[in-house]
Amino acid sequence: MLKIRGFRSLRAQSFIVVLLCGLLMACLFMFYALPEQARWVNDGLSKAAQRSLAQLSTSITTPLLTRQYAKLYEEIDSQLQTRPNWKSIKIVDVDSNNQLYPLENWIGANENGDMLLSQQVVFLDKPLANISLVVNFTNEINESSKLHYTLIYIQFIILVIVFIGLAWLVDYRVTSPLRTLKQGFSRLAKGDFDCHIDKQQQNEVGSVISAFNNMVDEVANNHQKLNVLRIQAESASKAKSDFMASMSHELRTPLNAILGLAQLYGYDESANKVQKENAKSIYQAGEHLLLLIDDVLDLTAIESGNMQFSFSYVPIKSILEESVELVTELVKGQSITLHTQGFESLEGLSIYIDQRRFKQVMLNLLSNAIKYNKPNGSININCRVLSNKQCEIDVIDTGCGFAPDDISRLFKPFDRLGAETSKVNGTGIGLVITKQLVERMQGSLSAQSEQHKGSCFTLNFNSFDQTDLPAQVQSPQITLQSLDTVTLPTLEVLVAEDQVTNQQVLRQQLTMLGVCSTFVSNGEQAWETLQNKHFDILLTDIQMPLLDGLGLAKKIRENTHFDKLIIIAITANITKNNIDNCYDCGMNGFLTKPIELVKLKSLLMEHSQTVVNTRSEKSDGENIASDSFDQLDITLLKAMLGDDPTVHCMVFNAFLQTAGEQIKLANAYAKSKNYVDLAFQAHALKSSSKSVGAIELANICQQIETQAENETVKNEYIQQLEVCFNDVVTQLKSYCLRYEKRI
Repeated sequence: MLKIRGFRSLRAQSFIVVLLCGLLMACLFMFYALPEQARWVNDGLSKAAQRSLAQLSTSITTPLLTRQYAKLYEEIDSQLQTRPNWKSIKIVDVDSNNQLYPLENWIGANENGDMLLSQQVVFLDKPLANISLVVNFTNEINESSKLHYTLIYIQFIILVIVFIGLAWLVDYRVTSPLRTLKQGFSRLAKGDFDCHIDKQQQNEVGSVISAFNNMVDEVANNHQKLNVLRIQAESASKAKSDFMASMSHELRTPLNAILGLAQLYGYDESANKVQKENAKSIYQAGEHLLLLIDDVLDLTAIESGNMQFSFSYVPIKSILEESVELVTELVKGQSITLHTQGFESLEGLSIYIDQRRFKQVMLNLLSNAIKYNKPNGSININCRVLSNKQCEIDVIDTGCGFAPDDISRLFKPFDRLGAETSKVNGTGIGLVITKQLVERMQGSLSAQSEQHKGSCFTLNFNSFDQTDLPAQVQSPQITLQSLDTVTLPTLEVLVAEDQVTNQQVLRQQLTMLGVCSTFVSNGEQAWETLQNKHFDILLTDIQMPLLDGLGLAKKIRENTHFDKLIIIAITANITKNNIDNCYDCGMNGFLTKPIELVKLKSLLMEHSQTVVNTRSEKSDGENIASDSFDQLDITLLKAMLGDDPTVHCMVFNAFLQTAGEQIKLANAYAKSKNYVDLAFQAHALKSSSKSVGAIELANICQQIETQAENETVKNEYIQQLEVCFNDVVTQLKSYCLRYEKRI
C-alpha cells in the first residue's frame, strides 16, 4: 500500500496552510499596520489641533479688534499651558505685518516631530492676523504605539489560538479518520477482516467510514464464499484425479486381457491367417483405446502438477531419426511422402530433455500431420541450428490447414476445430499435452497455418555440445524383432494376480518366454507360498483382496530372509503417488497394464543379472570394505544390484551422468524460488540416490522436496546437498577405481 509521508500527507498540508496564514497576518501587521499607525495617530491629532487653533482664532478676534493685547497674551498663554503638545504660537498682524505674539523672537519648528499649523483670523471677511502654531505629538504617538502593540499582540495570540484550533479540527475531523481508514484498508488487504472502524462523526467522513465497514463485511462474506468454493474445487479436483486413477485401473485391467490375448494369437501357430488378422485388428483397436486413456491421464497429470520428468542430455539427431522410423509404416499406408532436411546440422548436438516425453511430442506432431493430411500429401521435417545455440524443428504438412484466428483454439482441451464430425479419430487434447510437455522441458511450440495449404508446427530448444558430455552407458534394448534372439536365464517367478483373465494372459506370456511361473490370487496366498518355495522374482498386482500388493511388499521387506527377492508391481494406476508408494514399500520396479510381451521380457532381463549373481558364489566385490564408503550403503547396494562390482559401476556411471546437472538445476531453482521444479528435481535425485545406495543424500533430497512442496526451502539444506553430493561422487569414483585395480 502507498505510504503518504512528508508534504504529501493531509495533516502536514493542513499545518502548512495554517502556518502560512499566520505568517501572512504577521507580515500584514509588521509591514503595513505598524508603520502606518504612527501616521494615522499623527493625522488624527493634527486635525484635532487644527480645530483647536480655529477655536483660538475665534476667541482672540475681539482682543485684536480692540487692541487689548494683554487679554490676547493671557488667552494664548492659557492655551499653551492647557495643551502640552502646543510648543509655541506666533501671531502676525496682516495690515502692519508686525509680530504681535510673542514679543521675543519666535524660533518655530526646530525639533524632530514638530509640526507647523497655520490659521487666519478673519472678521467680516477681512483678515486681521495670521496665527502659526508649532505642535509636537511625539509623546501621544508613543503612548498610542504602546497601546497599539499591546492590541496587536493580543490579536496575534488570538489568531495563533484560532489557527491552532483550526489545524486541530482538520486533523481530528478529517486527517485522523483518513489515516484510520488507510490502516483499515492495509489490514483488509492482508486478509484481516476484523478491521472495522468506530464511527464517531455524523457527517460525510462518518458516511465514508460506514461505507468502509459495510465493504469489510461484504469482502469477508465473499472471501468465506470463495474459501468454500476453493475447498469444493480442490475436492472436485481430487475427486477427478481419484476418479481418473480408478478409471485407469478399471479400463487397463480388461485391456490387459484384450491386448495380451490378441498379441498371443499372433504367436499361435495353430491360428489361421484370418484369425491372426482379426487378432491384429483387435490389438490395434485396443492400442488406440490405450492411447486415448494415456492422453486423458497425461492431461490430468499435467493439470495436477504430477507429471513426472527425467531430464538428461539426449542426442537430438538420433531421437528424431527414431521418431521418423516409428511413423514410417504409417506414412506408407497413407501414401504420404516424408522428407527430412537439416538432420546433418544436428550431428554432435544434444538437448536437455526427457527423452520419452520428447519422443511423445514428436510422435504427436507427426501423427497429427499424417491424420490431417491430404491423400498423396507430404510431410517435411526441417531442422536448423541458430547462432545462439538453439535448434528449431519444423513439422510441415500439406493438409487442410486452419484459419489464423483458430490458432488460439488449437491448444484448448477437446477443441478439434470442427474435426469432430470428420472420419479422423481423436480427442482434441493431443496438442494441449504436447504444448505443456514442451514448455515443461524449457522449450516452446508455435503454429502457423493457411487454409487448404497446410500447417507448420515449430519446436524450439536450447542445444548442447555433445562432445563435452561424458560417455553414456548403452544398455541393450529388446524390440519385437529381437524378441526371440534374447534368451532369459532360468527364473522362478511368483505371480500374485486376482483377475483370472490376467492370470491366463501372464501365464501364456511367461510360458512363451521360457519362465517357470506360479500363480496365486491374493497377497496372503503369495506370502504363504513364499514360505514353502524359493522364487527369484515376484510379480504382484497392487489391488488385491485380503492383502494388497503394497502390504505384501512391506511384509516381505521386513523379513531379511527375502532380501534378494526382486519385487515388481503390476499396476494400471500409473499416477505419481502410486508409483512412489511402490518404491517406498521396497519394490524394485513396476509394469503398467496392459502388459506387452516386449516390456515384460525387457524388465525380466533387466533384473535377471541380479538374480544370476545372487545364485553364484560370492565374488571378489564382496571383499570391498564398506568402512571407507560411509556415504554408501553397501549392504543395500548389493541387495538391489547383487554382488557384481561391474554392475555397480555401470549404475554409478549412469548416476554420475545426470546427477551433477540435477544438482545445478536444484541450486538454480532454489535461488529463483521455483519450488515446483525444485521439488521435482529433488524427487528425481532422491530416487536415483537410493539406486546407488546413497541413503543420506536421498534423505536430504526428501527434506528439500518436502520443504519445496511447502514453498519454504532453507539454504542450509541446499548447502548440505552439495557437500553430501560431492562426498558421494568421490566415493563412487573411488569404489570403481578400487574395483578396476583389483582386476
